[in-house]
Amino acid sequence: MTLEAQVLGDKAVRTSNRGYEVDLHLAWYRSLPLSCLEGIDLVIDDVPVAREAVRVKVDQQELSLDELADRESDWWFVQDALTVVAPVEQARAQGDEVDVDVILATRIPYIIIGPDTALVQRTHVAKKVVVQ
Repeated sequence: MTLEAQVLGDKAVRTSNRGYEVDLHLAWYRSLPLSCLEGIDLVIDDVPVAREAVRVKVDQQELSLDELADRESDWWFVQDALTVVAPVEQARAQGDEVDVDVILATRIPYIIIGPDTALVQRTHVAKKVVVQ
C-alpha cells in the first residue's frame, strides 16, 4: 500500500449534525507532532470546505488548523486516524456515495531544504467514498 492510499479509507466519511466527519491517516511512515500539519484542503462533491471552517478533533476538543501549530506535544500516530469536521449545508445521506478530494500539507521537520525551512509534503488523494 502506498502512503497516498492509506490517507482516505473506504469508510472514512460519516454524516454529523453539522455536515461530515472525515477520518484521515498520515501520509508518512513516521508519526509526527500535530504542529506539523500545515493544511487540509478538502472538497466533498465539488464543494470546497473553507480552511477557517475545518476543525480537527483532538482530546475531546475541536481545533482549527491554526490552533494545531502550538500542539508540539500531541502526536499524529501513523496507525491512528485524525478526524476532520467538515461543516456543509446539506450532507448526503448514509449509504450515498460522495467524491472526496483532499490535499494534506505536512511539514517533515527533519528534512531541511533550506535555511530554517523544512520540507512540506503535499499529498493529494481523490476517491469515491460511501457515507457511513
